Amino acid sequence: MVGEVGTNRLILIGAGGHARVLADALHLLGRAEGAVVLDAQADLHGTALLGLPIVGGDELLASLRGEGFSEFLVAIGGIRGFGLRRRLFDRAVQLGLRAAVLRHPASVVAGSAVLGAGSQVLASAVVNACAEIGENVILNTGSIVEHDCWVGADSHIAPRACLAGGVRIGRQVHIGVGATICENLQIGDRAIVGAGAVVIRDVPPEAVVAGVPAKAIRRSGP
Repeated sequence: MVGEVGTNRLILIGAGGHARVLADALHLLGRAEGAVVLDAQADLHGTALLGLPIVGGDELLASLRGEGFSEFLVAIGGIRGFGLRRRLFDRAVQLGLRAAVLRHPASVVAGSAVLGAGSQVLASAVVNACAEIGENVILNTGSIVEHDCWVGADSHIAPRACLAGGVRIGRQVHIGVGATICENLQIGDRAIVGAGAVVIRDVPPEAVVAGVPAKAIRRSGP
């Protein structure tokens, strides 16, 4: 099920830098009250993240579900977090939790755009007409997703990155800070586009590209 962040009790999974950004957004949306945070780092347990209690690790997901929590957000960013984010997302859904959709109040989302379960649209991000955003996607601060774009599950569009009209982004793709993807291009699954790159041709799966214009420098896989 898909639900924009509403009135249900919510779990943030992760307590790092990206989690702080989401916690701040929850405060702005009036959704911080009653929310809790889970993180695998034991020395964080019993502390707080911007006022949200860190109550334990993700092994508590099932018990929190039984205590009346019904929504979650995977609060893990970073270029190497794709597999972990997918595993945590799937586990929470299997336990009957609902992936919320977070829209920062300073973001702009077209009425014809589609936001997938667990997607996060942060401050000053723009999602334009007829764009489709997959589940568990991060559209970070100031990113632009232009008309008719498609962004695959688990991908991360970093701050100030821009996808021109008609771009298709595969699954578990990282588009680096300030990168530009020119119109109607395709970026394959698990590809990485370096910060500041300008992509003028399609990028194959698992390629790592950087520079202006962007060129392949290695593969993202093993």
